[in-house]
Amino acid sequence: MKPSQRVLIGISLVFACFGGPGAAYSQGVNEGASILGYVRDAGNREPVVGARVDLMSPNGLAAPTRYTNSNGEFSIGGVPDGDYHVIIKKLGYHDDQESVSVVASHQSRLDVDLRSTASDNSAPEPPAEAISAHQLTVPEKPRQDYLKGKEQIGKNDYAGAVASFEKAIKGFPSYYEAYADLGYAQYMMGHATEARASLQQSIDLSDAKYPDAMFDLADISNDTGDFAKAEQLSRQDVALEDASWRGYFQLARALVGLKQFPEAERNAKKALELNNKLSLTYVILTNIHIATRQYSEAVDDIDGYLKLDASSPTSDQMRATRAQLTKALAEAAAKAQTPQSPAKPPGQPPSQPQTPQQPQQHQSPRN
Repeated sequence: MKPSQRVLIGISLVFACFGGPGAAYSQGVNEGASILGYVRDAGNREPVVGARVDLMSPNGLAAPTRYTNSNGEFSIGGVPDGDYHVIIKKLGYHDDQESVSVVASHQSRLDVDLRSTASDNSAPEPPAEAISAHQLTVPEKPRQDYLKGKEQIGKNDYAGAVASFEKAIKGFPSYYEAYADLGYAQYMMGHATEARASLQQSIDLSDAKYPDAMFDLADISNDTGDFAKAEQLSRQDVALEDASWRGYFQLARALVGLKQFPEAERNAKKALELNNKLSLTYVILTNIHIATRQYSEAVDDIDGYLKLDASSPTSDQMRATRAQLTKALAEAAAKAQTPQSPAKPPGQPPSQPQTPQQPQQHQSPRN
């Protein structure tokens, strides 16, 4: 969704953990590859309108966020060949994650059934239920403007989406959902200051009970190096939806930026527990363990990453880093076993691997 920022931590693994939506598009785009999907209510089989759809690659968001239209449909074009995760989120429904493979000149079809949280009779009512009820208070005209804006985002028409969301807000000034999506569209247009203000307004109007706004603003804050703000927002997000990986994931990112590695590790592992298919979490853990010189653990992290992503530019770099780490560990072990070698001072780490070449910095959507 947003411009990529490299967090230069540790001594060897230095590369972008998270790429903006233009990241995957800037390398090897195949105009003929696309994904067509339909999202329906698992109970009544009705289309789910306005569901948020994120295409995740090993480098992060691989395309701009899409929203399902009035038919529950979404489409993503110009996707490079490879394996992806599609994450679908809608207030009042359980998050869904699907795997999809994209092949040149083919259209991949994805049918998704979202399960309503209202069907969980034994589960306590989540915050999303109360927030979802807020939509029922929106007058028809502002609501239609809002849905139009979501469809325009799906078509990458961010200027049109901004205009539609502004109309929705004019007709219903407390429309915090519209403020959140307005902030997203503004950021995609390169208006970072306005985006932050819109997302903060969404948070204020919802009394900090709209998790999408907090997640997006935390994401922007992490991407732009404002780790203290990202930490604050992520903690609020965790408190609001502690069963979701999203808050823990962003909190881990923020704490790495603040160099609070032990807590960052705990939150990354919690995110991994809640979503063990998101390879980016292993990148966070790899960087944490390199920064704290826990090289054996970093090797294990890379192995976990490669199980999810075996073939991509990022996996190639992870393999290169793994080779450096294992070589350094082997050399240290050999020296320790050689009688004529002087003993190393207690606690001295193994020889540090060389920093791998950084991948090309992707052009930000706002540039």
